[in-house]
Amino acid sequence: MTEAPPVQTATPTNTGGNANLNPTFPGALRGLWLFTWRSRLTWGRTASTLVILLILPALIYLTVRLPESWAQHHSMLGSPVASVRALRAKMRQAQMPFEAQQNRDVMAIFVDEFARAERAWRESKTPDSSTTGERAQIKACYERISKRLEDVLNDRQLAEWQTYKRQLVNEHANSNNLQRSGVIPGWSRTSPFYHWLIDFYFFVILPLSCVGACGALIREELQNDTLGFLTTRPLTRAKLMVVKYLSQSAWLQIVVLAQALLLFGAGSLKQIPGLGTLLPMFLAIQFLAVFTWSALGALLGLVTKRYMAIALLYGFIVEMGIGRIPTNVNTLSMIRHLKSLLAHNAALQEVYEWPMRGIPFSLAALAFGTVVFLSMAAFMFTFREYHHTTEMQK
Repeated sequence: MTEAPPVQTATPTNTGGNANLNPTFPGALRGLWLFTWRSRLTWGRTASTLVILLILPALIYLTVRLPESWAQHHSMLGSPVASVRALRAKMRQAQMPFEAQQNRDVMAIFVDEFARAERAWRESKTPDSSTTGERAQIKACYERISKRLEDVLNDRQLAEWQTYKRQLVNEHANSNNLQRSGVIPGWSRTSPFYHWLIDFYFFVILPLSCVGACGALIREELQNDTLGFLTTRPLTRAKLMVVKYLSQSAWLQIVVLAQALLLFGAGSLKQIPGLGTLLPMFLAIQFLAVFTWSALGALLGLVTKRYMAIALLYGFIVEMGIGRIPTNVNTLSMIRHLKSLLAHNAALQEVYEWPMRGIPFSLAALAFGTVVFLSMAAFMFTFREYHHTTEMQK
């Protein structure tokens, strides 16, 4: 009998191909990153993304007034007519009413000095970055008015005016008193821009965008029935989860960077002062926020198919509820720590008056929240089975 020929085993040869049965973590990250950006940089998706990015800057440009335009309707010291009427009422109560000529002279003085203070405020280098200089100008305005009133009022009327002047200066030192009395502080002229930028974009649009994008990391694979293909690759589920999270977060960083630059560009066209100082801080804090909200989205996407509804519930309970409790329990809120970081900008501090807490503690809290959310997502993805048929039936 003839012997069977020996079985020859094929030895792998390096033909210059890309096959690698033991991919490294950086290699897997590079592969998923290429898959992420290539799928999004098609002509159709690029055009739609640009249109979406331009919507909010366009709204800001259309709704925010120039500081000069606002000044035509809102004086820094309020209406001189209203101030003279209040002073006239004070004099009547003290049984020292103005005579006709006194009334005309006092009105002319107030109109002249209010306009002078307004011009000085608008000509300052950073008119709404600090209310300290603004209040100094207001105090100087009332001092000039007092000097000129010495030639118009008698001694008793001057004494009554000095009492009323101290009351006015104290009101200008308190923004709440100003708003109740109808006086618009200087920084309020640019506050609509900051409400668009912070309240709407940074605390609403940015978190929902991150949760929506990263919540679909695994759900998209289930809907496309490709999860089984990914989990058979020589990469653990936890590493696969982290790699997909980092790839999606990197793409989000590019998108939100472009969005932030467009928003600041719209603010620059509207001559909002202090943006050059705010921009580096804002971009750095936004960079951290994207990782935190994306990690939360990745976790919620693994918990339920309706992750956006759960994200809204989380926002109402934790961020808007627990985050506003004036005790240590509010440290659970990520927005609370983001506010603590943003509060170190002078313009934002004038608009919102947030408490300034330690920067290291807030940074550590954001990093800790990111790690906890991502670790929980990786743990759940490792030990929970997801089936295409079952998930599509929900």
